[in-house]
Amino acid sequence: MSIKKLMFQTLSGKPLSFRDPEYKLRLEYMKKMIVKHPQYQEVSDELEELHITSKDSVQASHLNLCGQTGVGKTTVVKEYAKKFPKKHVGSETIIPVLYLKVPPRLRTPKALASKILAEMGDLFANSGTDEELGRRIVDFAKDSKMEMLILDEFQHLIDRDTQNVLATASDWLKLLTEELNIPVVLCGLPESNDIFEYNEQIDGRYPRRILLEPFGFEDQEQQRSFRMFLKYIDEELPFPEHSNLSDPLLASKIHYVTEGVPRYVKDLMIEAAKLSLKRGFDRINEESLHDAFNRITRSNQRYAINPFLDSKFEYFAELKKQQAKIKAFIDERQSNSKRKRKKTS
Repeated sequence: MSIKKLMFQTLSGKPLSFRDPEYKLRLEYMKKMIVKHPQYQEVSDELEELHITSKDSVQASHLNLCGQTGVGKTTVVKEYAKKFPKKHVGSETIIPVLYLKVPPRLRTPKALASKILAEMGDLFANSGTDEELGRRIVDFAKDSKMEMLILDEFQHLIDRDTQNVLATASDWLKLLTEELNIPVVLCGLPESNDIFEYNEQIDGRYPRRILLEPFGFEDQEQQRSFRMFLKYIDEELPFPEHSNLSDPLLASKIHYVTEGVPRYVKDLMIEAAKLSLKRGFDRINEESLHDAFNRITRSNQRYAINPFLDSKFEYFAELKKQQAKIKAFIDERQSNSKRKRKKTS
């Protein structure tokens, strides 16, 4: 039994109430849980290499990290930034790595520049022209000995997909990367790549791009990777016993309902953990997973069956049925839309 498993007491059938401090302790442990699987480690290593090799370099390197919601982009960059916290040395403020989440509905790069300056501690972050704000970012970065800037949710800067927005954003980013000469990491959804397609110079500054994807399940190698991920999770769970999540059949059920997206896997485990604790179980069992599935709502899983407690579940057969139902739904909507157009014409 691992040391982490020994941290948590045996319930032996004695239910834990949500009012019990132990209940909250275990849930908080799960919420903070980070599973450093190979894909996560690859990105973390890339950030470290970028950071080290760009110090005092004549030309800093940059990184674009993209992927759909829930694959772990934010987690890995925030965890890296945490290793280099802001420090106060005498009258100086040192910011080795600045992590910033680009707010939604951001209207202009100027607004983002103000946000960056505010994070740096500029008391006049909202004052000045675009050029003045840009110059102050460079000055503050030098004064605070900044070594890396991470902009998360970068797609928000170009959400309004117009030529004018892309032109303004790309010009601003080009100037920022040139003047700062430190790694600028862009992290966002795949649509944030529009800025590279629009501007060749920005495209050339970001030759290194990593696409974080959900775990696949199409072949044996992908299945092994996903099962290893579940094994890592099992080792971290706040229960004294192993939950055997990497069992081939159980792993196929978990992938089926989560589509291999790490955040969805974690959401399922947290909900199943709640039920297991309330029932006095010393592990997450399939009964808890079954009931957890019924408690979680996801719009893209409207046609998924509950596979847990089904000893005859066949992943590919059920996936095919689900895809057929989705296709039938889309076909019906298109047919209804055509009928409506005919009536109004």
